[in-house]
Amino acid sequence: MNKSYKNIGTLIRVFFGQDYDLFGDTVEEVLDSYLETENQKTAEKVCQEAENLLSLNDEALTEEFETISQGEFYPEPWGETVRTFLEKIKSHLRARLQLP
Repeated sequence: MNKSYKNIGTLIRVFFGQDYDLFGDTVEEVLDSYLETENQKTAEKVCQEAENLLSLNDEALTEEFETISQGEFYPEPWGETVRTFLEKIKSHLRARLQLP
């Protein structure tokens, strides 16, 4: 796995993996649970990593996301594409952390 995506990788595999329902039923609820357990600096790194991923073209983004998630999470059952899922993560965390 690309080390520059380690924080978002942990978020995706742990909080959105097979036991996601322990953390919530929606993307926003799971992210709120994440924020309850993680420090702000790490959550800010997740936002930056999401932004870096979103700068990739769709093909590269999908490939990188598959590497990061290690088969533990697929955004489609949540009604999202990889891009919309990452945009939602970035947007929600930024709003909750009150980042620009």
